[in-house]
Amino acid sequence: MSVDSSDPIEQAEAQELKAADVMTPLSRTCSPFSTVTEAVMIFKEEDSDVVPVIDTGKPLGVVIDRDIALAVADNPDLGNRPVTEIMSKDVPSVAVDAPLEAVVHAMTTANSRLAMVVDAESNLVGIVTWTELAKRLPIDAVTAILDAGESAEVDES
Repeated sequence: MSVDSSDPIEQAEAQELKAADVMTPLSRTCSPFSTVTEAVMIFKEEDSDVVPVIDTGKPLGVVIDRDIALAVADNPDLGNRPVTEIMSKDVPSVAVDAPLEAVVHAMTTANSRLAMVVDAESNLVGIVTWTELAKRLPIDAVTAILDAGESAEVDES
């Protein structure tokens, strides 16, 4: 008779999930010279809310639709500006073969809703979001992970 762990995080870790297992593969990106309007067109065409910004395959940051929406009122010419003026630069990166625990740790430590997944040459291959984690993990595991992140934030302050 085997004894199963009742801890949802341990159950998820027992599956030995890697970043590659929970990431959304890279679809479309912007260069640092792309305009905000070009990023918005990608949002529309890809039905996405995040567009990675890369330079020669290496991640520089991400453009998030909400950031554009919040900035447009203060910047009427925002559409013509480069994405580098509005992109989030503090998004963590994880290796494609990083265990799920490392992905979650990187995201919670950076207080980020996503992590960029890179290959051995540091080229961007995909993105992991909390939404993707929630789709692939039992709800108990996601709740425990989020609760652990909130506890870490409280302990650090």
